[in-house]
Amino acid sequence: MKGPRVDPLGPFTCLRCWCQDLGGSAGEPRESDLSTDQSRAGVSGGALYLGAVAVSTVGSAVGALESTFISTTSSSSAGGLRTAIMLVELLVFSTLTVPLVPSLASRVGTRQLYVLTMLGTVVFWCAGGGAILAGLPAYLTMLIVTPLIGVTLGLTTVLSPLFARQYLGSGTMAGAYARLSVITGLSWGAGALLGGRYFDHVSSGYGILTRGLLALPLVVVIAVVQPIAGEVQRPSPRSSGVRGVLRDAFAVNDLRVVITLSSAVAVFALPYLSLIVPIAAALRQTPLASGAGLLMAGTSVGEIMSPLLVSRLQRRLSALPAAVAAAAGCAGCLLVFAAVSALTSDEAELALWVAIGIAFGALRYAVKSLELDAAVNSGVDSTEAVAVVSFAKSAVAPVGLLLWSVLMWGASVEFALLVAGVSLLVGCVYVWRMQGKVAGA
Repeated sequence: MKGPRVDPLGPFTCLRCWCQDLGGSAGEPRESDLSTDQSRAGVSGGALYLGAVAVSTVGSAVGALESTFISTTSSSSAGGLRTAIMLVELLVFSTLTVPLVPSLASRVGTRQLYVLTMLGTVVFWCAGGGAILAGLPAYLTMLIVTPLIGVTLGLTTVLSPLFARQYLGSGTMAGAYARLSVITGLSWGAGALLGGRYFDHVSSGYGILTRGLLALPLVVVIAVVQPIAGEVQRPSPRSSGVRGVLRDAFAVNDLRVVITLSSAVAVFALPYLSLIVPIAAALRQTPLASGAGLLMAGTSVGEIMSPLLVSRLQRRLSALPAAVAAAAGCAGCLLVFAAVSALTSDEAELALWVAIGIAFGALRYAVKSLELDAAVNSGVDSTEAVAVVSFAKSAVAPVGLLLWSVLMWGASVEFALLVAGVSLLVGCVYVWRMQGKVAGA
């Protein structure tokens, strides 16, 4: 005998019903008003989603900046390596979680899983910040909560792109991400500048706590507001687990090319974004938090320009070749970073890094948008396709973090940038030839 059905959204059900009944009329709506009401509801839902994402992104920037600031300043000689260790721990647990997303989504529902994931984000970050403010060692506390944060990161890595497309009503993943990039770019830049301005003057822990609290509006919006384009379809449980993810990765030619490109970018380009605080320390920027915040804000401003870049690339190229071209641009930026760092110093060096960072941010976000678009159009279920690409990136990202950290610690920032730029450029040439063969097959 079956028991009563339990609403997976739990306490948010009453809030959702209250919002739906707010200002209700005594009779049924007229047919002529139905399309207008639906249009207004769609615009309102999209606006609420963008607003909640903006607030959450400010918190993400603040949390990312303070967590890496804590690890970098925890050791005067090995701050970069300590940061890499913490980030590798984060990515290991994220990687282990990603293959489970399709199975979990098929059991509890994709939207319900997203709500629970964001609730976990709130709880874990707030717990970490509270523990640090209570007097526990900051770096040790971050090492303890990082595995839990990694689990939520693995879930949101797959779920966030899917819901961005549904809430914004965009037909393509690249289009949804391009629209979202304006909001996230401004918000991330604001969070980076805010954190850089205050972290040198306040106790550790406030930024971590802020990250958790600012995720709350997104929890409420996802739980209450219906997506404009309808619910994300529940994936089939047949592809759950690492075996299912690997099967999809090797079964579809287009997906193999996307995975190869994503892996190259994750190893050689993404560590720049993750290691901004150690890079700023190596460049002798003082105060450290302000210099790192400016570098982070520069890449965030570049995200605002990515919709124009994506649009221009897609006028001439399909999603996959366009992603390769944007990745080659990222490689060029890394090489210019190395040249600028070797030839300039002090304020001029920081100003040029920020300027180049704007271009790097635009290109990097364009790569992300285009590779996800290529993945979801590869013939595999959208949730599974995003899970496959996310799993591949998360699996190889620790290699890139350790490589960059060892090169920075053993040689210099300039040498790390040179090796990464040349390697990514070689990888782009290989992927370009690889996708050409697949297209001609």
